[in-house]
Formats: sequence, structure tokens, C-alpha cells
Amino acid sequence: MNFYDALFHLSDFWLFCVCVLGVWLLTMLAAALMAGLMVVLPHRGIPMVGTVLTGILLPTGMVIAFVANDVWQNDAAGRAAVADEASAISDSLRVAKYLSPELSEAVRVLVQDYTKSVIKDEWPILGSGHFNDASEHYLEQLMVKAVQLQSNQAANSSLAIAGQELRRYVTRIELARDARLRVADTLVRMPKWVSVLVMLFVAACVLAELHITSRRSLAVVTTLFALGFGVTIYLIAVYDRPFTGKTIITAEPLQRALTRAYILPDL
Repeated sequence: MNFYDALFHLSDFWLFCVCVLGVWLLTMLAAALMAGLMVVLPHRGIPMVGTVLTGILLPTGMVIAFVANDVWQNDAAGRAAVADEASAISDSLRVAKYLSPELSEAVRVLVQDYTKSVIKDEWPILGSGHFNDASEHYLEQLMVKAVQLQSNQAANSSLAIAGQELRRYVTRIELARDARLRVADTLVRMPKWVSVLVMLFVAACVLAELHITSRRSLAVVTTLFALGFGVTIYLIAVYDRPFTGKTIITAEPLQRALTRAYILPDL
């Protein structure tokens, strides 16, 4: 497990502290570099003006905004996929209520086994980009059952209609699960993080250069800079890889889907 992976197993508070501390250390490094340059290359002529900082912060903010937007969209897509999967599970169980006792039990057992398998076995490995073969098997069996019911058009039209509806809901489960697996495999790639950190370092260097002659002013602006951008980095990190670590999308909607159908998951 590398350092970035370990961050996802921290609580929200400690992840916030690590992000702010990391940006503060980056800012201190920039201030130390500017102080060293002040000794080697003292000011001569016209000093740097404040408008330079504005020109640096604009692309920095744009880079961070692009990265944050990707992360938050992935998180929203993951939550929507889980909600849609839970809704389709509930609808499948609702269709099962109108089947004969034997068929109803068969469908309910398959839906229950699939949902339990996802909650118990698939959810813990989502963050590593894996999926559970058992969940795949139960879903395939559920689709086979729906197709079998739908094929009874000549013998029993009402049964065929129920099979058609069940197939539609099982298809929704498949699509939602596929979307969930795609989101689980997404993360902020290293080039994006390098770009963000380089832009922050450049902005911190300009900030330090503007306030290098006043210790109090330098301490205040670097602290505020670290706190402000540290919170921004935290908001990116806490929503990145939404199925990994402690700050994750939970399987609670799927559990509620079983609970509403009076099938309490034995986990």
C-alpha cells in the first residue's frame, strides 16, 4: 500500500489535517527557496508586483477546478448508480410478489443472494478495481429466469408480461452495476496531482516573494494560503475513489431495498 492509498483509510479529520499540513509544507519550501534566492540574488531594480500573483492563481484555480469537477462527477455517478441498482432490486422484488408462490420464491431467492453477495463480498473489493464472480453468477441466473418467464407468451400472457417487466428491471441492475464498477476503478491520476502541486508551488513562490521582507506578513499569508488550498485538496481527496477506504459510498441503499421487502440481510 502506497502513501496515497493509505490516506483513504484515515478519518475525515485526519485526512483534512494531512492535506492542510502537506500544502503548508509546500508553502514553507517555497518560502525557504525565495529566502535563499534573496541572499544569492538580492533585489535590484523594480520589485515584483502583486498582479503577478493574480496571473499565477488564475491557471492554478482552473487546474484545481478541472480536477475537482472530474472527482465530484465520478462521486455523483457512483451514488446515482448505487441508488438505481437499489431501486431496480426493489422493483424486481415487487414483480416477484405477483408470481405464483413457487416462481416468486425462486426470483426472491436469486435477488436476495445477488444483493447479499454484492454487500458482503463485492463491496470490500470495489476499491481495488475487482468484482465478485458470485454476484455475476446470481445476476446471470436472474436474467435467465426472467427470459424463461417472458417466453411463456402463448401459454400465459400475464406470466409473460411479468417476465418482461422482470427482465427490464434486471437489465437496470446490470447497467447500474456496470456503472458502479466503472466508477470504482476511477481515481485522480498522478499527472493531475503533479500539475496541481506544481501550480501551488509556483503560486506559493510568488506569494513568498511579495512578502519576503516582512516576517509577520509572510507568516500570515502563507498560513492562509496553506489553509485555503489545503481545504481544496481535501475536498478533492475525500471524494476521489468513492468506493475506497472510510470516506466511501456505502451499500446502505441495497440493504434498505432488502429491508423494505422484509428480507433482512444476514451479514
